[in-house]
Amino acid sequence: MTYEELLDHVRSFTIRDDAPITAFIARAESSLKTIVRHYLSEKTVTLTVVDGRAVLPSDFREIRQITGTKLYKPVSPVSAVLNCDEVGYYREGDAVVFVGIPDAEIQLLYLAAFPALTADQSNWLLERFPSVYVAAILREFHRWQVDAEGVQIEQQALNEALALVAEDDRRGRQTGTITMGGGKW
Repeated sequence: MTYEELLDHVRSFTIRDDAPITAFIARAESSLKTIVRHYLSEKTVTLTVVDGRAVLPSDFREIRQITGTKLYKPVSPVSAVLNCDEVGYYREGDAVVFVGIPDAEIQLLYLAAFPALTADQSNWLLERFPSVYVAAILREFHRWQVDAEGVQIEQQALNEALALVAEDDRRGRQTGTITMGGGKW
């Protein structure tokens, strides 16, 4: 689905020329960016460590893994217990802080927020799961109309669509054989 097709689709449901659909898209995206997790949003970047800190990318949402020449593991800022070959890390604002002596550069695998829709750009969420966008936008439309029942119906549709995203993510991350161990007859 393209951006224009999305607008036409939503307009066919709203049947209102005065509805600020682009504002609904922005509101829907701001809430979806905090909850949508999917393997298609994973990115890897190289970050430079300065004074034991590395600034996180602007689209950063969640750390998946940090790698370098040493072993990196998440720690509590107040009680890090590390072996001599380990470096601890924790998030502080828009940076990751290291406990121990980190590499000068590290590789960060992270979940990124999907890019906002524009008339000339799409994103993986709209392309793979258009029902998420439609339900989230229509929820905002019903909120704008002060239609509590409509909000509830679209929230249920959104929950169902997000469940499909979560299931696709689970299946996309599944590796190896499903059964473990040797079978005995």
